[in-house]
Amino acid sequence: MPQELGSTLNYLSNIQTTICGDLKIYSGEWNFENSTNKNVYVSVAWSGWGKVSSARAATRLISKKFKEKDLDVLFFFGVAGAIDPKLKQGDIIISSKLVQHDMDARPIFKKYVIPPLSKKILLADPKWINWSSSILEKANLKDFGNIYSGLIATGDKFVNDVKDVKKLKADFHDLLGVEMEGASVAQVAIQEKIPWQILRVISDSANDSSQKDFEEFLEIYQKNSANIVKIFIENIFKAPLT
Repeated sequence: MPQELGSTLNYLSNIQTTICGDLKIYSGEWNFENSTNKNVYVSVAWSGWGKVSSARAATRLISKKFKEKDLDVLFFFGVAGAIDPKLKQGDIIISSKLVQHDMDARPIFKKYVIPPLSKKILLADPKWINWSSSILEKANLKDFGNIYSGLIATGDKFVNDVKDVKKLKADFHDLLGVEMEGASVAQVAIQEKIPWQILRVISDSANDSSQKDFEEFLEIYQKNSANIVKIFIENIFKAPLT
């Protein structure tokens, strides 16, 4: 959603805007809260809904140069519907693994296997998972809930039907949440050999009341989403990967 950009652009200086059709990429130098001799260049874009739009945006960001710098890492932030009942609105999921729940290339490949990767589950780098978990826990985010790490399912469908939820839980017993972009972004990053991390904040419970929950939550989320981005960017140098 456009709201998911929040106030992130307020942290950038000398912003350059790149227009790629209907996709806008904003690039600039990050303004650190405390003075530092480090320069971090950030390109940010609202990807749009769905796997195709997000894959396109990821590809554009990876190929974009700013200050003649190549992309070092790709972060994807956004919201998701909860599948696991323990998750509440505002909780954070750091995706340790992702699956495209609408991928079905049978009989050539087994169900859920992504043909170019020959994989069903896309695994995030443990170093980035540990790093993300550590900096978020230390940040003590008062505007968000608990922090979890686990499986997220991606598909070109807004899931709010009980039957769909039961089917997903039957196929993926450890599934935490569902959304429409993460696994496609991860696929592009893997194929382009770019480090990546997908992070989601729970907006609704993927049930018949999810549309209302989603719309109400967005008003709150757009005010606070930039705080998570800020924590990630400003800890690039402070907290090394382990």
